[in-house]
Amino acid sequence: MARTPPSGRDENTLTIARLSAAATSIWPMPAGRIAALPAPALAAALELVHMRSDEPIQVADLADAAGYSQHHFSRMFAASMGVAPAQYVCAHRIDAAKRMLLESDFPVIDVATSVGFDSLSSFTRRFRDSVGVPPAHLRRLAGEVASTTLTPFSLGDGDAPTISVRMHFPPDDELSRGPGVPRATWVGWFPRPSPIGLPAEGMLTWTDELALPLCPGNPWLLGFTVSTNVEAHEVLAPEHPLVAIHMQPVFAPSDVTLRFDWADPFAVPMLPALPSLRTRQT
Repeated sequence: MARTPPSGRDENTLTIARLSAAATSIWPMPAGRIAALPAPALAAALELVHMRSDEPIQVADLADAAGYSQHHFSRMFAASMGVAPAQYVCAHRIDAAKRMLLESDFPVIDVATSVGFDSLSSFTRRFRDSVGVPPAHLRRLAGEVASTTLTPFSLGDGDAPTISVRMHFPPDDELSRGPGVPRATWVGWFPRPSPIGLPAEGMLTWTDELALPLCPGNPWLLGFTVSTNVEAHEVLAPEHPLVAIHMQPVFAPSDVTLRFDWADPFAVPMLPALPSLRTRQT
């Protein structure tokens, strides 16, 4: 999860090289430490995903672009990006669908086909599992967001032991929001070190420090931010969010630092819609 790269293919390739180099410290490796894809091979696969964002695409297509067998490519891609190739493709298509739903009045079936799904039921299921609401509900949620104020909330067991979380943000964060405009930061627990699916528990906060209850079975801590003075679609599908991941699983009370940076366009996107998480409060 690195800073948004400059435009141009050479710069993008350099960004992917940084992602590949950082993968061993961000994503846990299976026994035997499967090698990550070389940067040019990873760049070729990711470029194909984004070039064919509205077409059906198979893992075999990505493997061919990278120059590897499907078996070796799948293992090395997961070692590089932290998720399987099919999960990566699906996440970016769901992210594109969120924006299309919020910025157009296209029927849901047209949105589904526009991002490469050939089954409405499959699209709806994957969308709900990733975002927290069905596609049609996201549009209604936008209306609710526009008429209300996003406020802090917590999701989970308030009686569980806690960790102390301190958050660091890049210097240009305030400039992007505007002086004095607060930031809303979601810090949540995931079962894996990637933002695939919904967080099990977490907290939306206005502060840079918090006490967060532990969540057994979901030891990976991820976060993302939204500004509090933006349009509803930017709350539900922020185009340039600040994101963070703690590099090790957390199982016991401790002090944790989350370092946020601008989301890289090649990284796995954060898909949960914050207001949808609030409806799961216990």
